[in-house]
Amino acid sequence: MRPTLLVADDEIEIGEIIKAVAEDLGFEVTCVAEGSEVVNLVDRTKPDVIALDLRMPGADGVEIIRELGKKQCRSGILLMSGMDQRTLSSVQSLGKESNLDIGSTLTKPMSLDAIETALSPYLGKAKRSTPQVRATVKQIPFEFGLAVLYEPEFQIKALQNEDTQRLRVRAQWHMDDDRVIDADSLTTLAKDCGISKGLSKMILATALETVRIWSNQEFTPEITVQLDDAFLTDLATPDILAMMADQYHVPREWLAIEIDEKSILNKKESVSDVLSRLQIKGFRIVVAAKHEGENLLPLMDSLPIDQVVIDLAHLNTNANFLNDMEVEFLYSSLTSLTNKKGITACAANVNSPAALQFAKKCNFNSARGTQILSPAKANVILPLYQDGKLSTNGNTN
Repeated sequence: MRPTLLVADDEIEIGEIIKAVAEDLGFEVTCVAEGSEVVNLVDRTKPDVIALDLRMPGADGVEIIRELGKKQCRSGILLMSGMDQRTLSSVQSLGKESNLDIGSTLTKPMSLDAIETALSPYLGKAKRSTPQVRATVKQIPFEFGLAVLYEPEFQIKALQNEDTQRLRVRAQWHMDDDRVIDADSLTTLAKDCGISKGLSKMILATALETVRIWSNQEFTPEITVQLDDAFLTDLATPDILAMMADQYHVPREWLAIEIDEKSILNKKESVSDVLSRLQIKGFRIVVAAKHEGENLLPLMDSLPIDQVVIDLAHLNTNANFLNDMEVEFLYSSLTSLTNKKGITACAANVNSPAALQFAKKCNFNSARGTQILSPAKANVILPLYQDGKLSTNGNTN
């Protein structure tokens, strides 16, 4: 009989990741998002293992530990939290004082290896009793976990009378101790933890559902989603993305896939097939580059690129960049060349009036950054477009 696991965590995405790892190991898994339901579920299902988050709505981990101690619970318990290790150790000690079987602690965000290591000791502890009833868990709203934001791209100089409204998808992770992992750090962390591909799918699914809802309100922007490196050499990627877009009833031409320049340069031969098939299936291809984008020139002739994105953040190290004719010439030459090839050029990290003025002088087709608008939630973005606040100038203020 398979060992059973109860995952108690209000961060639904983390619960799903733990569930996927546990089921691969051979566990039967039930998830619960409400702290007040945990003790009753333990009474009813008597799981072999409980993965318990310390901060949950309804009842926190300490309250749950105390109740389980009073009931002489015999399940193994793994404690989880985004709080510091000292807090985890303190609750771990409380559990042991209550004669509970407290095992490993898992600090969020956790790697797949850490989850597997914590669960492995319990694989041989399946009960030989009657089959247990899987609990039906009500999914409740939560404030922590994945937050998908949208960064507007403001049109400066449309190419061939193009009038497309574009938004770049940005993700954050809200920890249960009020810390926020920003988009760049989250990307790095996801790669280190081995969950970047799954996280990318979650972000894309959320964005596609948002676009579907927006389309019912007559707002039909094109969204740009950063593609994780792991997708670049996976020949199934074009079919996976096509299936997801179709599933959410979002036209494929509304979805642009953004790829980092370095990812292509390191795997140019192996990614050309995937990129070509993505464009054949109707998706747009965006390549993001640093500095003057000098490495983009050979790529534009050999890969199906629709837009290049140039990061202007490094200009902040040049106090006189707005009047630097050499720098202006470099960027102006790049935008001119891309436009001649039918490729648009977007300036990223336009975070000051001077940076926006520079992007206009260099004839960028569009710009994004805090000078336009900081990434915001869907319910903030929609009224700005409906009210026309992002259609006539480069600043919403």
